[in-house]
Amino acid sequence: MTGPKKKNSLVGNILIGLFFIAAGIFPMLATFNIGPLGIRDINGPAWLGLAAGGIFVAAGCIVLFGESAPAVKKSLGLLIIFGLTAIVNWIAFGLGDRVCSGSFSLFGFFSESSYTDLACRIPFGIAALIMNGILFYSVIALLQEISGGPPQLAGLLKLAQWVVLISLAPILVPFLLVLIGRGALDAVRIRIKTGSWPRNETFIKKREEKKIPPAS
Repeated sequence: MTGPKKKNSLVGNILIGLFFIAAGIFPMLATFNIGPLGIRDINGPAWLGLAAGGIFVAAGCIVLFGESAPAVKKSLGLLIIFGLTAIVNWIAFGLGDRVCSGSFSLFGFFSESSYTDLACRIPFGIAALIMNGILFYSVIALLQEISGGPPQLAGLLKLAQWVVLISLAPILVPFLLVLIGRGALDAVRIRIKTGSWPRNETFIKKREEKKIPPAS
């Protein structure tokens, strides 16, 4: 009974992989002015077409060959991270003006806005810092795995983990501040309503149990 299912899954993977590869070939060819698209269709330097198309081609190859070749899968995954990192870095720090558009829906009302230069660069700058950290960690992790995990790379891998954590600070810090602020407001509401501060009864009970010496 598993035969037809495996065959259908294999056919599905082939179709999905070929679709991604086909979607990536056109922007890659546009880098060289080949095919229906050209350099003028790329909103930026020509290499952006190669990077964007390469992401889709690598993703398609992962779907086609990833399970049978884990090393190839990891290498292609690193290539995808490299392509994304290159693109967001160019948007954030590259030469020229930037124009971005964004949209949101609130209570059924749809709004779309355009942002220019600095307002466009800031979010991509945050994304670029995060992607740089992820790329650095991914390179070190892959090198450590390929080389058999030498102790010389262990310290560098820990450094890469800290780099990723620091790069996430622009997102994590505001998120933590919001959580702390909400917790503080809830505590004040309970204090106003009941006249006493909220207590974590589970934590207090566990702490008291640790203080009680075991019966002899």
